[in-house]
Amino acid sequence: MVTNRRGFLGGILGLAGGTLSISAYALPSLQPQKWDEESDIVILGAGGGGLAAAVTCVANKIPFKIFEKQSFIGGSSLLCGGAWSVCGTEAQRAKGINDSPDKFLKDMLEVGKYKNSPELVKAFISATREHYDFMTKVRGLSPTFVSASAGMSLPRAHYFKPADVLGNMKAFIEENGFIVRLNSKADRLVVDPMLQRVTGVRILNGDKTIFVKANKGVILCTGGFSRNPQLLEKYNPLMAKVDPEGGMGNTGDGLLMAQLLGADTQDMNFIKATYGYRLDRKYSPRTVHAYYGGAILVNQEGRRFVNESLPYKLLADAALAQKDARTFEVFDEPIRQQRMKSRLAERDLLGAMNDGKEVDYCFRAQSLEEAAKKAGLPAEILIKTVDDYNKNVSNGEDPEFGRTSLTSGFGTPQKIQTAPFYIYPAKPRLIATYCGLRIDPHARVLDVYGAPIAGLYACGEITGGVHGAAYMTGTAWGKAMGFGRIAVLHANRS
Repeated sequence: MVTNRRGFLGGILGLAGGTLSISAYALPSLQPQKWDEESDIVILGAGGGGLAAAVTCVANKIPFKIFEKQSFIGGSSLLCGGAWSVCGTEAQRAKGINDSPDKFLKDMLEVGKYKNSPELVKAFISATREHYDFMTKVRGLSPTFVSASAGMSLPRAHYFKPADVLGNMKAFIEENGFIVRLNSKADRLVVDPMLQRVTGVRILNGDKTIFVKANKGVILCTGGFSRNPQLLEKYNPLMAKVDPEGGMGNTGDGLLMAQLLGADTQDMNFIKATYGYRLDRKYSPRTVHAYYGGAILVNQEGRRFVNESLPYKLLADAALAQKDARTFEVFDEPIRQQRMKSRLAERDLLGAMNDGKEVDYCFRAQSLEEAAKKAGLPAEILIKTVDDYNKNVSNGEDPEFGRTSLTSGFGTPQKIQTAPFYIYPAKPRLIATYCGLRIDPHARVLDVYGAPIAGLYACGEITGGVHGAAYMTGTAWGKAMGFGRIAVLHANRS
């Protein structure tokens, strides 16, 4: 197809009343001679955010098209631990948990060290609850259980099997006559120089190129860039040295397309790994967070090095600071039993040791000394570390690291004293980047001057502003779906 490539617009187009419009600066046009397809909303990416956007379109009878560059749906959402953080739900009330948007907001800001945007967090809390209600009350899903994890002052992580939620959304789309267009990669946004807005996108499918017009908006749901070493090196060189674990399609495509239009970014300096992965390279998106049940973390010298109740992003920072980043979770049988009731991943990983079965990723023994020898740790030092910790638990103090809870103020630290004992070697991996395009509470992408780029929206891992300096479990998945909903509803009104 022949296109009229106008290149970069000069300032002349931006002259209005003697001033230069910010949004007229250097917008690449890439106008096609004709559009191959069109719809009101064009959604790029079929992970949690993209599918939630599509579901919102269907529920509100808004014409849309959705494209996914992979040969399957899901993205990073398919690999997540299944936690969806929501507040004030029936599942919480059934357990006597008195949660509220204000408590949720307070926790989010404290975890994010007040580097996150309160207005974005408020928008997320409201919208993710609306989508949760749709998926549970209309679509019939229900959480397996609710528990507390990183960054929560009370339990609000509602656990689902990610494939169930994603599959349910896909089914809803298909039941209403729509499909996800797979193997379809967006590589450029199209801007109308006269309207000064994003009006469509160029899609590559094998050797075929099509231009798709978006009458009301393009929504970027393309994920982060954990699989792009060059971008990691640019924004956080330390993360380029950490094994990636996110979706294979997370190469920063949407980020780069938006930056070409002058989009601003946020939280790039807060890219952090996630702590709790097994050491081997066997593929497994699952983690063990036994420290939120009472485990302690030790380095290869057998000594504690951090307050274990911190969010696991901050624990990853502490682990990477240890020699060779070699660290271990140390716990006992009661903690193992508790963790199997708290997360689906740990039900699988720790449950694999039921009935005396052995696994190659966790050491078990009837004494700490024997467990330490199996793990290659100095037994005498580890035993003293655990003894000192148990004494501090009895005294209700932790003079060295200040641990007073299991996680972010919730729960009481437990002694490690009941055989068998377990030592789980753990490492950080980069599951997601949790930063990216600056958006407003309407999910509009903002340029470097803080003005919305007309016709361009974003949701999910590609965006910054919600998490800030750290991360609460279940908010990335919830953020994606919440802002997918927000983007559609705002674009439809525009």
